[in-house]
Amino acid sequence: MTYSDPSVPVRYQALSVEAAASKSLSTSHSVLRVHSVFPSTMNLEIEGTDEVIALRGRSGRAYPHAVVLEPPVDFRDWRIPPGGRARLTDGLLHLEGTAGCVIVDLSLAQRPPARSLPLISKTGGAFRACVDRLIESQAAKGSDLSVGVLLHGGRATTALGNELCGAALDLGAASRAFLRSQRSTSACPPGTSGQDPEPLQRAVAALVGLGAGLTPSGDDFFCGYLAATRACDSGPIEVGCGLSVPLNEAVEANLGRTGSLSAALLRCALRNFWPGPLVDLAEALAGKQEGAALRALDDLLLLGHSSGSDLATGFLFGLEVLLGVAALC
Repeated sequence: MTYSDPSVPVRYQALSVEAAASKSLSTSHSVLRVHSVFPSTMNLEIEGTDEVIALRGRSGRAYPHAVVLEPPVDFRDWRIPPGGRARLTDGLLHLEGTAGCVIVDLSLAQRPPARSLPLISKTGGAFRACVDRLIESQAAKGSDLSVGVLLHGGRATTALGNELCGAALDLGAASRAFLRSQRSTSACPPGTSGQDPEPLQRAVAALVGLGAGLTPSGDDFFCGYLAATRACDSGPIEVGCGLSVPLNEAVEANLGRTGSLSAALLRCALRNFWPGPLVDLAEALAGKQEGAALRALDDLLLLGHSSGSDLATGFLFGLEVLLGVAALC
């Protein structure tokens, strides 16, 4: 991007403000601060809140916290460093950079509603096909976190992978124990006689923040696992009798163990905002549509360096754990 006159703002039109971003920007006036800048993304923290939005190009529609811009953008060209301030006034986002002012116009942007996850009652051929596809992808990339290890045993290829897989398996074991004790006592809400949330809390604490980067693998896995708990429990999340409530409480208590950007994405999951390809995958699995499920999985695997892979692992492993308990009880 070239500024012909630094005194004249450069304007961009937003194509869409995705559901979580729309909720975060629901007030007419907000002050924001730049969290981080990458070629394809500028992350902005909303002052006075725990929320983050992401300015992105068209691929950003996959993310619930994204503001999607019309033309391709290399956000480094805006020359707005981390810590730089921005303000939202009457549908216009003003950002001040060293090369001049940038205005992002949100007034005409689409604001798609949040997409809920469907109820998935059992696994089947589409599920198994997705597991096999994910195993192949992770083997080719040498991923730290392996769905094959979680579902079929063995060891990961790295020390971090073994730590991640061990923590994920502990979460699965704690989830099974909690749900079985809940069904045996038929007590609701969670925490009543016969239910011990402490193993769940320990498993959550071991996973949150585990891994490298702005969104560690443990956090991405957890977002997928939380999605599985919602897809296996159709009750309202605020009063539902199941695994969602104690898991959400445990995640909230451990958000300080990870970075602010990853914590914001975990909060999106806690508030029932999901990446589009993950919802597509869930809908295809619920409808037993193998081709659509594989296409959605492929789209999900495109997210981030390993985020999509780790999300898919958490989701598919979570379904195996939770639906397995349902079949036994």
